[in-house]
Amino acid sequence: MLRSLPVVRPEQLWRVGDAARCCYSDGYSQGGGNGLPQNDWSFFSWEAYQLFRASTPAFEQLAAFQIGEANARLTVRRAGSPVPVATANGEYVSCNFFETFRISAWRGRFFTNADDREAAPPVTVMSFHAWQGKYGSDPSVVGATYDLNGRPFTIIGIAPPGFFGAKVASSDMPDFWLPLATEPLIAGATSRLKNPRLAWLDLIGRVRPGTNPKTLEAQLQVELHQWLASHVADMGSKEKALWEKQTVHLTPGGAGVSLLRERYEEGLRLLLLAAACVLLVACANIANS
Repeated sequence: MLRSLPVVRPEQLWRVGDAARCCYSDGYSQGGGNGLPQNDWSFFSWEAYQLFRASTPAFEQLAAFQIGEANARLTVRRAGSPVPVATANGEYVSCNFFETFRISAWRGRFFTNADDREAAPPVTVMSFHAWQGKYGSDPSVVGATYDLNGRPFTIIGIAPPGFFGAKVASSDMPDFWLPLATEPLIAGATSRLKNPRLAWLDLIGRVRPGTNPKTLEAQLQVELHQWLASHVADMGSKEKALWEKQTVHLTPGGAGVSLLRERYEEGLRLLLLAAACVLLVACANIANS
């Protein structure tokens, strides 16, 4: 739960937010409840993400990915195949998701900007564990068309071994990564992509060398308030009273985002500290014997 993601220079990764939450927030205020600070933001709408990405040059890359334990439930079958439909977990990500982590595809390629646009041909990247465990490492998978929830998607690449994404969990890890622009194809009438009230994306960015995290955090705070100010007319009376109090914090992102770590990290650190104290006492006893 404490180790870094298997990516290049994880210490350069910073997360916009300081709590792991599931699964979305509806409205223009966050935080409070379940021991979380009031007015504290940790996930964002697609529109807010677009603003942060375009307005924050201190981020070399800023990626968004769907949060939540289950992600997108998918039915999967190779186009034209007579085999029964299988189930899989999908995760929506921005087109620069893999680029942010500086990893290379095991086979094929990763997403480009062209893949994350409306009306672009639907494509997906398969995880290595799904390719190996469910498809027998079949090389013909790359370039093939698979029906995901009845929609044809082309498999353009396989992620490298050991990379399970930015969300660290004990189960329900992604089998497929999908561009954010394809979310309406899968979600249909329940799509969240264009609804600015619905915050459902976690953000992790790679900062440029020499960036001061506190300065960057202050800039993100200003940008959050600018975005909220543009939606005052859409707010309810309670939201209008609270929007100027909303805060956002920048936290290290090299270890990814984990609901499990959020729940047990403090206890685990106390356990490690207790173990270290016992070891010191034992060493002292041996030295004095």
